[in-house]
Order: sequence, then structure tokens, then C-alpha cells
Amino acid sequence: MYYEVYIPSEDEDGFDTTITVEAENWMSALKSGLERTGEGADAVRNVMCDIKDDNSIHVTDATTQRVFVLEELGEQRPEDIDDDDVAKAPSETEDEIDLEVQETPSEPEASEEEVTADVEPDEDGRMRVGSQTQQELKASEDSQAKVVGEERKKTDRTRAQSIGRSEEKVSESIIEDMFLEIQPIHSEDMDMEEAVNFVLDLSMDKIDAESGSILFADVSGQELYFAAARGPKADEIMDFRVPMGEGIVGFCSREGVSLAIGDAQEDPRFYEEISESLGYPTNSLLCSPIQYRGRVYGAVELVNKTGGSTFTTNEMNALSYVGRQMAEFVNRVVMERESLEDE
Repeated sequence: MYYEVYIPSEDEDGFDTTITVEAENWMSALKSGLERTGEGADAVRNVMCDIKDDNSIHVTDATTQRVFVLEELGEQRPEDIDDDDVAKAPSETEDEIDLEVQETPSEPEASEEEVTADVEPDEDGRMRVGSQTQQELKASEDSQAKVVGEERKKTDRTRAQSIGRSEEKVSESIIEDMFLEIQPIHSEDMDMEEAVNFVLDLSMDKIDAESGSILFADVSGQELYFAAARGPKADEIMDFRVPMGEGIVGFCSREGVSLAIGDAQEDPRFYEEISESLGYPTNSLLCSPIQYRGRVYGAVELVNKTGGSTFTTNEMNALSYVGRQMAEFVNRVVMERESLEDE
């Protein structure tokens, strides 16, 4: 799929950039565009996504409040892209600049510290965790995103714009509450199952949602299974699995990105199989990864904001914090078990 990616300048006097990218999905296209501009793919970690009536995708970075606009151009290469265009060096005095076609740099290899780890089943045989590194997962992808065109223009608007989301109604102290109340997973002697249930209940208590779940990678690191779930279909959902990288939860797990989506049904990455099988419609969705230093353990996900509205920036930041704390706990369990196995 080809995407046109609009990247507003961080500087009101800078240049906005419009990049044409061939990629598997909009997030891959956005990351490639950011790498092209020199910001790096990690420039966006907590993002809100809204798909408009014209099918354009408006992505708001919660940190900078910049709004990136992406449009799908279809499967066919746009006719106005010419591989023979001669690149021009960027200049602050030029109003429009066309740059040469160039592939996005590949991901660096994993360091020695970032190794695959498995956790043996607990005594009940159900709670088990595996992981792979982000580099390993991306290395297995069939194709890499590729920048095929670029245009830069002097910015004519501020870096932030309204995307029609509901007003922030959640207290900014929600993260402070999470900080205080999540500490027992570090200070008390909880096993994996106790910690998982504690964290999920805390998340749903602080962030109003109809359903919630925590998913972990299996021992192969290739699929996500449900470790805990809450909501109308909690019992039925436990038998499902999601391929790593697929669906919104698989995408957030692999990419290490927190994502709030206003209408999940409109997102092309939405994994419909579970929702359709359960007869439970998914509308708004909030998901944050459980990752520790490049090791992919899973994700925590909340579905359908209570009251029919959309999840807010504060709620996304709070769940992102929960994901990081859960990742520290899981990693500690992994290290302790690996240490015992080596003795």
C-alpha cells in the first residue's frame, strides 16, 4: 500500500514535509517518514488515531501535540512519482524541495543483552510468558517500508490542530494515582497471576472501559495469549490467540507503541476474528505494550470507553505507565527464573 504522509514542522518557521511511502500499514509509513526527516521512528511512542470520513488518518503525538495526516493512495505506484528526479539540498529560502528516492534504513541488530527468553508454566500450567526482541520480530517481516517521494514546503500553520476528539475530562493526577497504587507488584511477594490480575483491575478502576485484558507472548514469541480478561465476554475470550504483529494489540506489542483509537472498526489493522466470533463490537480501544529494553512480552488493552466517548491523552499516558511497570515485573520474574536454571 502507498501512503502520503504529512509531517508538520516542530518549528513554526520550519518546513512541513509530505512523503510518499510504500508500507504495510499507516504506522509503518509514519515511522518511515519520521526517519526520513531525521526525527527517528522513536519520535512517536504514545499516539491517538482518528480515521476521518474521507478515510484520511489523523495521528496525534501525545508528547508534541503535532498532528500527522496520512492518506492511502492505493496499491498502485502513484503516477506522479519519478525515480529520475534529481535531489536538491534543503534550503531555508526555497518554498518547495523534491528529494531523491531512498529506502528507509534498516533496523540495527539486537545487542547481546536483548536475548530471547522463555518462562516455564506456573504450577497451574496456564500462566506462561515468552518473548522476542523487536529486532528479531522485524527481521522476520516480509518487506520493509520504502520512501518513494518527498516534498517540503514552508509551514503555513501551527504544529497542533484540532482533530475533533472529546475534551480531556480525566484528571491529570491519574498517573500519580497509578504511581502510588501499582507499587505493590514491586514491594509485595506476588506471583505472576496475582500481579496480572492486580494490574488489570487497577487499570479498569482508574480508566473507565467496558472490557480489558492483558496478553502475553507464548514461549515461541510468535503469538499472544490472554493471561487475564474482564468484561462481558471475559470467559470466552481466554481461548483466543492473536498472532504477534497482527491486529492492534499485536501491533502495539511488536512496535512498542501506545495507541488510542477512536473507531477501531475503521482501522485496517483491526483483528476482526475475535470481535465477530464473540459477537462483541469493538469501538474505541486503548492499548499499551509490555516491553522491557527491547524484549517484547505482550500488551495491556482496554476496549470501549464507558459512555461511548474516546480515550484521552491522560488515559493513554496512564496505561503506558502501567505497561512499563508490568514489564519491569515480568522481566524480574524472567531473570530470577533464568538465574535459578543456570545454577
